[in-house]
Amino acid sequence: MDNEDIIGEIIEGKPEESKEVDQEFLQDFIEETKQHIENIEMDSLTLENKPQNMETIHSMFRAFHSIKGLAGFVEQHLVQKIAHQTETLLDQCRKGIRKVTRKVIDLVLRSGDYIKKLCECIELNKDENFTKLIEDHVEDLLNIDDESQKNNKIEEQNGQDNIEIKKLGEILVEKGKIKEEDKKEILEKQKGEYAGLKFGQAVVKEKKVEAKEVIESLRIQEEIKSGSRSQSFSESAVIRVPTHKVDNLVDMMGELIIIESLIEQEASIQFSSNDKFINNLLRMSRIMRDIQNLSMSLRMVALKSTFQKLFRIGRDTVVELKKNANIQTVGEETEIDRGIAEKIIDPLVHLVKNSISHGIENEEERIRKGKPAQGKVEIKAYSKRGNIYIEVFDDGRGISIDKVYKKAIEKKIIDPLINYREDEIMNFIFLPGFSTAEMVDNVSGRGVGLDVVKTEISKIGGKIEISSQLGQGSTFILKIPINLAVMNGTIVNILGSNYIIPTLHIKEIVRPEEKQWVSVKGKKTMLKVREDIIPMIPIDEVFGYKQEQRDEADVIIVLELEQKLKVMPVRSIIGRREIVVKPLGSEFCNLNFLSGASILGDGKVSLILDIETLFKLEDLI
Repeated sequence: MDNEDIIGEIIEGKPEESKEVDQEFLQDFIEETKQHIENIEMDSLTLENKPQNMETIHSMFRAFHSIKGLAGFVEQHLVQKIAHQTETLLDQCRKGIRKVTRKVIDLVLRSGDYIKKLCECIELNKDENFTKLIEDHVEDLLNIDDESQKNNKIEEQNGQDNIEIKKLGEILVEKGKIKEEDKKEILEKQKGEYAGLKFGQAVVKEKKVEAKEVIESLRIQEEIKSGSRSQSFSESAVIRVPTHKVDNLVDMMGELIIIESLIEQEASIQFSSNDKFINNLLRMSRIMRDIQNLSMSLRMVALKSTFQKLFRIGRDTVVELKKNANIQTVGEETEIDRGIAEKIIDPLVHLVKNSISHGIENEEERIRKGKPAQGKVEIKAYSKRGNIYIEVFDDGRGISIDKVYKKAIEKKIIDPLINYREDEIMNFIFLPGFSTAEMVDNVSGRGVGLDVVKTEISKIGGKIEISSQLGQGSTFILKIPINLAVMNGTIVNILGSNYIIPTLHIKEIVRPEEKQWVSVKGKKTMLKVREDIIPMIPIDEVFGYKQEQRDEADVIIVLELEQKLKVMPVRSIIGRREIVVKPLGSEFCNLNFLSGASILGDGKVSLILDIETLFKLEDLI
């Protein structure tokens, strides 16, 4: 059964309702098409590295076929025209008539760009004339260089195309939209009065179902064909929820957790721990935590879409700068808060462009250095201890410390009388106005890219580090919180004030004996814990206390970060709980040892310590 014919005949069979159907399904068409284009672009990434991956070609072919059918239903003829010709091109590739080349992939990506642009105009009700551009593009699709067609027969793999697809009538019966006898009745009528009609048109003409149900069933057929849906339709697998509703749910859950902490603290004062009210309150707290975790998970999205955009931008940059580089992504299934995913796109775009323009050398230079002619840019993501790490690596020139220092002096953005460490010099590239590019072009040279990266990453509580080896390449490492809303924290009292330490960094808590202390110049600076002698974080310098006040601490917290240990003296441990993280205002921007704040059960604000910054502090004692 040809889905396109069914859709076309539904339109022809109900001309008086065509316009109404268009309005009803236009938004669904836009959303569905955007999703198909995203999948197509991601498949292009795979195809770039594995041009003979037949399953990927099949997937892209089916996606354009679906777009063509849906576009015909809502009378978007330009979209339909692009999708049809691109589908034809991919059909030649999957049959082995045409070889998949970079030019083919470029044309497929350009088709996706035009379709996205058309959808955007439909959504915003903009009247822009793309007809000439699209006609030229279709002409390119028709007249693509034929030299790759000869002697390039590719062996097709047995895959999803061999799946037995259920007929439209069977799907409608399983969904409960028509009965088995209705299906049989229409099939009989197709032999007589409905001889010239497809099942979809006939079932609509009989008023058994609405046209909407036919379209949804056609989509189900496409999903089965692509292998993304099982052949059971007793219940819907996915529902769409506006993002603002999920955001409101998370915000309200955060406020509810704060109020619950207030009630819990008051109840602990007025009731004994064995009281029935306290037990019920604890049960309610556990349920609320589960609901909070569930609501947070609704905001989590995979980095697949973000990496897809980076791949496309990187590929365009390689073409623009006429360089030879292979862009790879690893860890695209890593999940991160949706709000954070949106905010890291621009910084990552700057880093990818920087790696290609400043890092990757041209082919002649690479060959002269004994490197492969093709450079490599890798975007890698992984999660570790409550944070997401994203690395942007290139095997290019690396960062020249001397060149960075001279350029910083030349631009008068540092003091030439100060002796800087190598890591400090390397971080000059994040200063506003800094650039080592000799010429300004469309990609780099203005000195705003990496400054923007550091600023934007700092706004979401993240950090950026550089690892570089001259002549071998550079790696920019972003450390980003998985979400900005909630964390498990341990509340401690440091000389009369409550602070919060992320629980995942606490290795153990000890009560030290006098003999465990190791003193240097009369000051207690280290603690012996079993066989380890662990340096102490100088809280008197951090918090502005006097040395004698620091020694009053009764409890020592052993902190761990990346297999390194440090101890922090505190007066007491208040407790451990899930806390709602609130960002700090601009007046706290100079206190880099703080990462946020939270409202505790007593209604007071408590500051969250940034353990990574505390570990990097040099001992000032």
